[in-house]
Amino acid sequence: MGPLVIMVVLVCGYWYTENHYPSRTRQARSSGWIAYFYVAMHGAKFALQGFFGVALIYVALFLLSLLLSVPHLFFPDYAVQDYYSWLTRTTLMNYPLFFELGLALAALRAWRAGEAARRAMRDGKSSMAEYRKVAREDGMESLLLQAIEEEKLVFVTLKSRKVYIGYVAAPRIEHTQTQHLALIPYISGYRDKETLRFCEQHRYYELYLAQNITADSQPLNLQHFRHLIPMAEVEAVSLFDVATYKIFDQFSVTPQAE
Repeated sequence: MGPLVIMVVLVCGYWYTENHYPSRTRQARSSGWIAYFYVAMHGAKFALQGFFGVALIYVALFLLSLLLSVPHLFFPDYAVQDYYSWLTRTTLMNYPLFFELGLALAALRAWRAGEAARRAMRDGKSSMAEYRKVAREDGMESLLLQAIEEEKLVFVTLKSRKVYIGYVAAPRIEHTQTQHLALIPYISGYRDKETLRFCEQHRYYELYLAQNITADSQPLNLQHFRHLIPMAEVEAVSLFDVATYKIFDQFSVTPQAE
C-alpha cells in the first residue's frame, strides 16, 4: 500500500507543479531534497482531497442506509439497508475499493487542476497575474515585469562592461541553472574603463526604422534581433528613460583632470 500511495502522490505533485507556473518556478529554484518535498507537498494535498471526497461519499451512503432502514424499527421483517459497506468490503488488486477510489479521485483532481493552470497561462490577463505572483518573490523579475507592463526600456550592464539598452522580450526567469534575460536591443555600447560612463556604439532603433522592422514585419521582425544574455554575466539592471538620459549630464559631476 505504501509504495502505491507514494507513487500517486509524487505523480500528482509533479503534474501540478509542471503545469502551474508559480509552483513550477518555486520548485525549479529549490535544490536537493527541498525540491522533492515541494512536489510531495502538492501531491499530498491532492491525495487528502481524494480520500476526503470518498469519505464524504461513504458518509452520505451510510446516512442514506440509516434513513432507509428506519422501517426496520417498526417492521422486523423489513431488511436493514446497506449501501455503503461495499466500499470497504470490495477489494481490487488486494486493496480496498475505498482506498483505490481515493487515489483515483486524487489523480483526477490533480489532472483537472493542472489543465486549468495550463489554460490560464494561455490567457494574457491570467498569465500576467501568475507572473506577478512569482515576481513578488524576486527583485530582478519584479523589475523586468514592471518594464514590460509600463513598456519601459531597461539598462543592462554586463560584467565585461558591455551595455545593452532595450525592451524585455520575456517576463520570466524560470530555471536557476539556465537563467537568461531575453532583450530586444534599442542601443548598445560599453562603459568607459576609467570613468565607467556609458558610450554608445550601435543604435538598433535607427536600423529598425530604416528597414521598416516592426513586431510583425516580414521577413524580419523585432524578435529576430532579441538577445539572450546569461544572468551570470549581468552586473546590473535598471529601468531606462530616454528623456531623463538626455538631461542626465546636467545633474552629473564631470571628473577634472589632475
